[in-house]
Amino acid sequence: MTQCIDYSLFSDKDKKSLKEVVVSQCTRKMSLLWNFGLWLYVFYFIWKAVQFTVDLRRLAHMRNFYTYLLEIPEEDMQTVSWQDIVGRIMSLRDANPTTATNISRSQRRWMKNQSKERLDAHDIANRLMRRDNYLIAMMNKDVIDLTLPIPFMRTHQFFSKSLEWNIHFAVLSFVFDENNQINQEFLKADRRGILSMKLRSRLMFAGIINLLVGPFVVAYRVIENALTYYNEYQKDPSTFSHRRYTPLAEWKFRGFNELPHLFQERLNMSYPIASVYMDQFPKKMTEQFARSVTFIAGAITFVLAVASFLDPEHFLGFELVLGKSALFYIGIFAATWAAARGMISEETTVFNPEYALRSVIEYIRYMPDHWQRRLHTAEIKREFSGLYKLKVLILIEEILGIITASLVLIISAPKCSDQIIDFFREFTIHVDGVGYVCSFAVFDFKAAAGKEMKPSASGDVREDYYSTKHGKMAASYYGFLENYVINPKTGMASHVPPGSRHHFQPPPAFPGLSSPTLAADMQGSRVNRHDIARVRTPGGLVGQARTPRFGPSMTAPSPMASMLLDPHHQPAATTATAFGGRSTHKSRGQSGHRNQGILEESTEDSLGIDEHSRSQVPFDEEIEGSGPLGESLWETSPPKGPSRENSTLNTEGQDGGVLGLIYQFQQAHRNNRQGRVL
Repeated sequence: MTQCIDYSLFSDKDKKSLKEVVVSQCTRKMSLLWNFGLWLYVFYFIWKAVQFTVDLRRLAHMRNFYTYLLEIPEEDMQTVSWQDIVGRIMSLRDANPTTATNISRSQRRWMKNQSKERLDAHDIANRLMRRDNYLIAMMNKDVIDLTLPIPFMRTHQFFSKSLEWNIHFAVLSFVFDENNQINQEFLKADRRGILSMKLRSRLMFAGIINLLVGPFVVAYRVIENALTYYNEYQKDPSTFSHRRYTPLAEWKFRGFNELPHLFQERLNMSYPIASVYMDQFPKKMTEQFARSVTFIAGAITFVLAVASFLDPEHFLGFELVLGKSALFYIGIFAATWAAARGMISEETTVFNPEYALRSVIEYIRYMPDHWQRRLHTAEIKREFSGLYKLKVLILIEEILGIITASLVLIISAPKCSDQIIDFFREFTIHVDGVGYVCSFAVFDFKAAAGKEMKPSASGDVREDYYSTKHGKMAASYYGFLENYVINPKTGMASHVPPGSRHHFQPPPAFPGLSSPTLAADMQGSRVNRHDIARVRTPGGLVGQARTPRFGPSMTAPSPMASMLLDPHHQPAATTATAFGGRSTHKSRGQSGHRNQGILEESTEDSLGIDEHSRSQVPFDEEIEGSGPLGESLWETSPPKGPSRENSTLNTEGQDGGVLGLIYQFQQAHRNNRQGRVL
């Protein structure tokens, strides 16, 4: 467009076609820079074509898997829900003796098969988001310094898509091997210095490469954005006032094990409410100015439009000011009117910023501790507006982010190399059948609930280090259940509407008592968290009824037939009502495990547990042990004490009533059948 067309020939009246103004053999007359860019694009196109050709075989295998094994027709692949796919995978798992959950341990030993491949909804999400979970945790704990020593902007975090790509290249690609598993060198404390030095070099190398290619990338992004958004802004100027969440906000809002499409759906539902919140603060002076501009621009547009309608032949071509026609000024003043009109609040708006922001928090699941009791203040509004910016500003920041990303990688990020290496060592955990994953993503809430930590400054710092900020793990846990729990009325998984999320608690699903639909009926009953059935334990104490680990906990192929319903994966009741607490986990620390390869096989035989010794284990201890294919053996350091989310356990509640009696009867029936006496 710029090198192969002679635009000076357009003024020649003898030139009537495009071929007459095209420069012949224009590539020979191009400068070296333009030739380099052209050949770079050609090589990129060839590389993508080869990559697509190589992927055809893998895509064909994927299509056959969906069509023949999951029995999903090709025409339904665009509309089938992810929950349905997970349910079909779990049904396929139960039909395979290698991964079936409905066979006993002795049967599995007889088949000489000790596999513990885990294929429930939680494990599938952990596999797919193995890398993303680490990035979510690093953003939550501010492991990487994203600031720059710029006056008046020392606290501003410069994060963009360009920096995100560089973090994937310099950090995650360095930590993970070709099998998408954590390189075991990062789990050894004695390798900290060498790995930190290598990571520091990778970060600085990435920053230097960004500086070298930065001008070309900036030019490319400017042209790309101009071609993409020009028609949108030209047709609808009001889109200048549209807002979107920044890339940093998206990583702060995203939960552990939350797949990209589910996360995007949640954000899309929050946009209307977030826009309402931004309009909650009165702006009288701005609105008065906008009303004046709207009136003036509208009046001029009206006069020009009426004049052009009465005499279109003469008036539309008539030059008004600076050699421009009336049609030009109609477009200019119409765009001005639309932009000013978007700055005026609706007359029916009710100002209640605290209520509006709480509605937004219901969807984004993000509320820092200092937001408590200050949701109505202008300071919180300014902080939220930094996460929810104008779309135009985000585009500009993305272009400038190509340069700022280089500075962050060269100046700030290398100083955090030690903390990054420590992060992967301290917050990596091994799960049988899944491999090494981020410890926060396993939702392990069992943290010595019966013990109390003595208040001390050092203990609080230790707790802060081994916990997530703003209740991220608890919010992710309830969000995960919300995405995969099956609504008994619709048979589909759906988002819980605002207002009922704070009281959301999945009801216990009991094994059927001669009724195949009892589990579904119990799941569909509206049992609040304060109405959980309470039973009498073998020790004579009254406690909450726990979801049994033996027998079907949920009717297949529901994706919620998962270990997430186990007691140690459920946070305390106090964390369900607010996101201001912290979620702890068990760190790897000094574990007895010696890293000798990526272990995803069973560890049942290595534990030396047989059927005879198993029958003599007390009921409570057996519940906390590993179940057939439904449990994972985690290698962690000893508990570090209860966290803020688990320090206070709600042990009081109402009697279970009929549900409690049914559960006690089922417990007695099952225990007697297994040879135990209550």
